Amino acid sequence: MRLPKKITPDRIRDSIVQVFFTSDIPFDPLIGYLYSYLQEKGYSYTNRPIPPKSDLSVTNVQATNVFEVNLLPQHLFFNEDVKILLNQNGSIIFNCLNEYIGWERYEAVIKEVLGFLYEKEVLSGFTRIGIRYISEFPNISIEDHLNVSLNIEKLDATLQSRNFRTEWLHGQDKLIIQFASKLPINAIVTDSGMDVEFVSLIDVDVIRENLAIYDMDSLMKNINEAHKLQKSSFFCMLKEEFLQTLNPEY
Repeated sequence: MRLPKKITPDRIRDSIVQVFFTSDIPFDPLIGYLYSYLQEKGYSYTNRPIPPKSDLSVTNVQATNVFEVNLLPQHLFFNEDVKILLNQNGSIIFNCLNEYIGWERYEAVIKEVLGFLYEKEVLSGFTRIGIRYISEFPNISIEDHLNVSLNIEKLDATLQSRNFRTEWLHGQDKLIIQFASKLPINAIVTDSGMDVEFVSLIDVDVIRENLAIYDMDSLMKNINEAHKLQKSSFFCMLKEEFLQTLNPEY
C-alpha cells in the first residue's frame, strides 16, 4: 500500500516515541548532561505539565482519559516543535508540542539528541522502543470509516459510543490498536470556528522490546521500522473513500 506523507488538516494529537536505555550514570547527573546540551540547542526546561495542543483535549476530560498517555511532568525540555521527557524509569520520551512536524524532521531531532548522549557515553545501550500516535477526529463517527466491523447480532439497541482495543504480534513487535468513536463532549467552538459535539480517536502503538542495541545506526533502523509499522497500520484501517476526504499527499 502506498502511504501518504501527510493528511490535511493534521489529525495527530500525540506522536510519542519512547526509548528505554541503559546507563552507568545516576539519574541526577544524567539530567545535567541533557539540560546542558538542550539549553545550548534552544530548549527550555520545566517540571510542570505543558497543556496539550488540542482544544478538545483541554475541554473534554472523558476523551483524554480513554487512552492514558504516561507523560509525567518530571524533567521536561521543549522548544516550539518538540517536548522531551527524561523519565526515571530509564527512558526518554519525545512528543511533538503543537503541530506534527513530519517524520523526516522529527526523526532528525530524535537521532540528534540520542546520538549526543550516546557519543558522550551517557547512554550505554538501548533495550526497548515504543512508537505511539493518537489521531483525533472531531464530529466524525470513525467506525463508519474503518475497515473494521464490530457488531453484536440480535442486540436491539442504539449505539452511542464505541471503544475497542486489540493486540497483535507482528514479527518481533507488539501492535496495539485502540479506537474510540463518538465520545460525547461539552459542545465547543474551536479556533477554526467548528462546532464540535463529539470526537473519535485512533491510537496505534508499536512496542519493540528485549533489545540489546549498542550503536546508533541499529537504534535508528529499529525506530524507523517501528514507525513504518505504526503508519501502515493506521492507513490500512481507513476506507479508501474516507482517506480521500483527508486530502492525502504522497
